[in-house]
Amino acid sequence: MFWGRISGAQSDYYIALGICYKDRYEFPEKKFFWCSNANGMKFEQFPALNKQHEAKYEALSRNVFKGEPYFIHEQVEVEVNQEELAKKEAAKAAKIVDPLASTEEEEGEGGIVGVNLKEIDRLHYHVRAIETDCHIVPMGAMKLNASHEV
Repeated sequence: MFWGRISGAQSDYYIALGICYKDRYEFPEKKFFWCSNANGMKFEQFPALNKQHEAKYEALSRNVFKGEPYFIHEQVEVEVNQEELAKKEAAKAAKIVDPLASTEEEEGEGGIVGVNLKEIDRLHYHVRAIETDCHIVPMGAMKLNASHEV
C-alpha cells in the first residue's frame, strides 16, 4: 500500500507499507519500503533501525530532509591508538595470551562498532514514529480467525 510522501529539499521520499498476515500469531508484521530519485525510484526495504543514535533523532527532527538517503548527519569515527594496535597484532602473531588482560565481556561495549547516522536512518525513525502515533483501524475492519491470523 502507498503510505505517503515525505518532502525533501532536493527530492522527495515515497513510502510504501507491506503487511504480512500469514503465519503471524494474532499480530501482522509491517514492513516499510522507500524510494526516491536517488535510488532510481525503485522501492527498497528500510535498513534495520539504527538504535545507536536514538537520542539524536529528536534533535534532528526540526531539520528539513535533504532528499539524499545516504547523506551522513553524524560521522562516527573509531579512535585507534596505533601503539596499542601494534602490540595486539604482535601478541596475536606470537600467540601470547596475557592472563591478566581484560576481555571484551569485561570491557562492556568493546565489541560494538560505530555506525554513521545517515538520513535514511532518520527517515525510518520518523516513518515509524508517525505510524505509531497515528495508526488507527476502523471498528470491525479486522477479524481474528480460528488459526489466530488477523
